[in-house]
Amino acid sequence: NTRQRRRRQSPSAAMGICSSKTGVAPPKPAAAAAPAAAPLKTQKRVRTGVASVEDLAGEGDGCDRCFGKGCDEEACCPSFWQDEGVPPVWPFSWIFSRTNPYLNDNHAVFLFGHCGLKAADRERKVLMGTALAFTVVSIILTTFGCLGLSPNLNLERSDAWAVGHLLNRERGEGTVAWVGLSRLLIERCSDVRETDAWGDWQDCEVFPHWWSEVPNKCRAAQATEKVSNSSRLDEEFGYPCDVLLKCAEQATANQFGAFMTCVTLIFALIGCLTRIRKRADTNFQKILGTLPDMLGIFTLGGALVSFSARCTSAMVDDGHGHGTGYAPGPGFIAYCCCWVAAVVRCSMHAIMPVPGAGVSCARALEWSSSGEALVMQ
Repeated sequence: NTRQRRRRQSPSAAMGICSSKTGVAPPKPAAAAAPAAAPLKTQKRVRTGVASVEDLAGEGDGCDRCFGKGCDEEACCPSFWQDEGVPPVWPFSWIFSRTNPYLNDNHAVFLFGHCGLKAADRERKVLMGTALAFTVVSIILTTFGCLGLSPNLNLERSDAWAVGHLLNRERGEGTVAWVGLSRLLIERCSDVRETDAWGDWQDCEVFPHWWSEVPNKCRAAQATEKVSNSSRLDEEFGYPCDVLLKCAEQATANQFGAFMTCVTLIFALIGCLTRIRKRADTNFQKILGTLPDMLGIFTLGGALVSFSARCTSAMVDDGHGHGTGYAPGPGFIAYCCCWVAAVVRCSMHAIMPVPGAGVSCARALEWSSSGEALVMQ
């Protein structure tokens, strides 16, 4: 019984009861140590298919670094790609609304919007990206071309629409005509050798003439009998007055057109940025992208042809019968490049249908006349 009693007490002694031999309670077992805190994980930069990653997770949408193979630009820049292109301000919110019954949601614009190539819809970003690049270059060139309206002589020389030069061997003089949109610059040089290029002529003096002053100067010259016939030489200009009057009229008419071409390219740029996004492209957006550019092709092309016909082609001979050799000026070439860009941009807008569409215009018209449902294949 005594043994059983001791055995029963031994578990209690382990719990802190004094031992019969020592009378000292055994030490309590140490409490289990708290688990060590896990080391903080440092943020690592996550690659998303781009060549170099600058942002940490949550540091923005990454628009500044979305380049390279495997990059999903729509995921990198959702603020742009998810924009539906409808301004929140009335009346623009009504004009650009998809449910606008006059501009976007009716039979005629539906046909126009669905005409195009399915392949163009698939390659929307490539086509509109190319049109966007052409538009940016056009803005730079037309801005340069508009500098010719400045009264600065150096800008007018560097931005002339045509440059003519003639050599009067009888007098040993050379004349350079800088034909611009605002003024005609007549540069007479006295130190001229036949072997020299016209750009190397020396002792030159520039006589600027505003196109708006040409008619009055021609009439004054005729009144004082400096010129007895308007087709003869006006010594102040160096060219016949009848020719100068035609050129003055055309150059003045081109001033407003040159400025408006530069301004409207801003809207062409917005159109490309809108149609490159499927969420924002609509029937009305295709109309805005195609028709204004088509109109610009004819108006700008007509202005360029008219300037060539009424200025550079007409001002061939001076009053002494000496021929003038003309070359297109930088300003004229800049607007010719703008015309080419308008043709490219208009063509890309025309062949690209609204998202998910794509059918030949003949098929769309056939459907329209028959009243059948237009089936996209």
